[in-house]
Amino acid sequence: MAHVPDWDDAADWYAEMLADPAKGYNELAALVALDLLGDVRDRDVLDLGCGEGHVSRRLARAGAYVFGVDPTARLVKLARQAERADPLGIRYALGRAEQLDGFGNQTFDAVCAVLVLHHADPLDAALSEARRVLRPGGPLVAVLPHPLLDHPGAGWLDGRRVVGRYTQERYWSTSDGGPVQAVHHVGWHHRTLATWFNALAANGFLIERVAEPLGWGDWRDLPRFLAVRCSR
Repeated sequence: MAHVPDWDDAADWYAEMLADPAKGYNELAALVALDLLGDVRDRDVLDLGCGEGHVSRRLARAGAYVFGVDPTARLVKLARQAERADPLGIRYALGRAEQLDGFGNQTFDAVCAVLVLHHADPLDAALSEARRVLRPGGPLVAVLPHPLLDHPGAGWLDGRRVVGRYTQERYWSTSDGGPVQAVHHVGWHHRTLATWFNALAANGFLIERVAEPLGWGDWRDLPRFLAVRCSR
């Protein structure tokens, strides 16, 4: 059986990819998240699954007091290196979305999770922890690969996106054991739209706004992401 890479395997490739905004859709995901968050000046914001810190830096430049947390040591190291090179007052720590032991109840005014929660398992634990560390009324903003269009059963056929076996929820990876060259080589947990929205409701979140930003190229007429702003 081929080795399924994890984020330790993917860290350097991912950081290099993020350094070029023309690669992938991370720029779009970050912009959508900041739009849904709104004014973050003088707000305490948790960047959940911060990676090498590209969203944290955007938040800090928008005036937020940012704490970034990520489970991948290499990515946190890169985030700290960037902070030393260009200090923005961002603090970083190792940690998992499912167990935010380093933070007390009601610590943050907002939680931002950009392309993160589809990697969380169990999802309820991550959502419960996000709610716990939020102050009353604070928003959780989550951006996900669109569950209907980006999953193991989806693909392209004659220039059209085919949905396939959308209802089959599972962890998936397209890795063949070679070097990581795409996030889907690491893989993620596919969940249906109903599962996502029901999980948010079950964990005490009130949905305020939903966005489905279009991509470009083959994705120009299709939503690349599902983005949600919900409040505690």
